[in-house]
Amino acid sequence: MSGRKPFHRNGATPEFNIALIGALGVGKSALTVKYITRRFIMEYDPDLEGTYTKHEDLDGQDIIVHIMDTCDKEDCDPSRYLKWADAFLIVYSITNRQTYDVAKEYMESISIYLKGQGRECPLALVGNKIDLERYRQVNKSEGASLATEYDSVFYETTATEEYELVEKVFHRLIQEAHHDKYGHIMQPVYIADDRQAHWGPQQQAQSQMTLQRRPKSPKGATDKKDEKIQQKKTLNKFFKIFN
Repeated sequence: MSGRKPFHRNGATPEFNIALIGALGVGKSALTVKYITRRFIMEYDPDLEGTYTKHEDLDGQDIIVHIMDTCDKEDCDPSRYLKWADAFLIVYSITNRQTYDVAKEYMESISIYLKGQGRECPLALVGNKIDLERYRQVNKSEGASLATEYDSVFYETTATEEYELVEKVFHRLIQEAHHDKYGHIMQPVYIADDRQAHWGPQQQAQSQMTLQRRPKSPKGATDKKDEKIQQKKTLNKFFKIFN
């Protein structure tokens, strides 16, 4: 946003707060764990809410990502994540139309809140569980249409398969949040979303130029090992995993 200084001027590592929001059972926790650890875990305690941190090298830049895996109940105050988040990831299950309707309500309420506060935050609408295509209740076109209505990016994904399916969603939000928070564009990985399927040649070329990939700076094996140990401790503290 305007008035904020780019992180590199004072040497600080950029930090981003991402809130995952959606109905119970849509896979918010599974997506969170997949992004942090690259692992898929099937079952979680649905009543637990937690905030988790990942240190990452994104195209040669060190960043810190804080992720709030929300658990909204009737007596919960949504301001805990509305005021906190730099970006919102609204999740529904493609196998459950009711969760899509809940996602609509979240998109509307978040949009109203941000307008009232004079804020701009990137939104991503995610249709989860595409590994269960045979049980689909929500068409892909419906998700894309809802995302367009709220100027949001749109993805369909699953936490059960390739890590990159989940990673690209978070990376896209981080790129957009960086622009909003620090006032300039971070050198990103080239990440395509479903809207680009309808772009013309000129738009595709401009996107490729803007999102040109930079070589990643190497990380030591020791740093990665220490990071994984810390992530495991954090997850074990907050998640109740059923074996």
